Amino acid sequence: MEKMKAYVFKDVGNLVFEEKPIPHVKDPDDVVLKVKAVGICGSDLKIIEGKHHFRPNTVLGHEFCGEVVEIGTHVHHLKIGDRVAIDNNIRCGFCSFCRMGLTSQCEDIKTSALGVMRDGGYAEYCLVPEKQCFVLPDVIDDILGTQVETLATVVNGMNTLLMLPYDYVMILGFGPIGYLFGQFAKNIAAKVAVTEIDPFRIDVARQCGLTVWNPNEVDVVQKITDFTYGRKADIVIEATGNGFEQALKCVTPGGKVLPFGMDSSITATVIPNEITRWATKILGLYLGQNTMTHSIRIFEEQRLTMKPFFTKVIPLEEGIGAFDMLGLDIQTLTHHPKSAMKIVMKP
Repeated sequence: MEKMKAYVFKDVGNLVFEEKPIPHVKDPDDVVLKVKAVGICGSDLKIIEGKHHFRPNTVLGHEFCGEVVEIGTHVHHLKIGDRVAIDNNIRCGFCSFCRMGLTSQCEDIKTSALGVMRDGGYAEYCLVPEKQCFVLPDVIDDILGTQVETLATVVNGMNTLLMLPYDYVMILGFGPIGYLFGQFAKNIAAKVAVTEIDPFRIDVARQCGLTVWNPNEVDVVQKITDFTYGRKADIVIEATGNGFEQALKCVTPGGKVLPFGMDSSITATVIPNEITRWATKILGLYLGQNTMTHSIRIFEEQRLTMKPFFTKVIPLEEGIGAFDMLGLDIQTLTHHPKSAMKIVMKP
């Protein structure tokens, strides 16, 4: 039996680089990909910490692209050699949410997401359904191709926010999600400010021409008040997972708060009367929603500045060291300052 190398998540704090059998087509609509590149996502770190739902003994990695090397008998829209980006969130297509277009609310996602509940892209090969594959144009290279699904979630956020040219926008957290929102906001909104605590990412924000404040050093509520001439932010995008209460303090009456960061271990205290009194709009959303093709178009037309986004490309076998650069000591599950924005592994 042919073998491949893969990172298998055994349980909390236990990620092992080991050999596994190369997957082959099982169902008629299956596709086998030779993984070309895979990004390390912040939610992967939360899985390792036990702060995100997971299935033990699963190959992690949901930000990946690959080359089609094997197809099932019912695969008609792909051919051997196609290079594709992956939407890792597998929807049923038949539930009431899917049929209303609210595909991100499909219950199947909880049990079938690639790289979370089914084997993903931290490997040399991966088995995926054809419907999760989106052909990449030549202008999008393998590295950028890993971020199509990431961008799709942000595009869903932008569709929900309906950001306008006169909006004052504040982004809490300048990781990869904050970076992408910052790129859009910089091109649309009247003024944009971000918060970040890691010196490396503060420097990246400045490279992007954004105003950035370290919340450990300044009063960000006062900063956003001064920055907006006493108004506060029309839109606050919470991209850390632990700043919801801060977001509510920074938004103007009638403004919008988008809680985008994910951390199931975090709770927040909210006073409902304050939401009502100040007409605050809290906009919940989850994942991308029919936005993969839009993301490909945005990358194809080079609408975003992505060079500072990618810190490093490394061989697959060096992946454990990458988690340290992203601020997590896997052995102790302790955190330290990050020295990277996005790291991509290549098998």
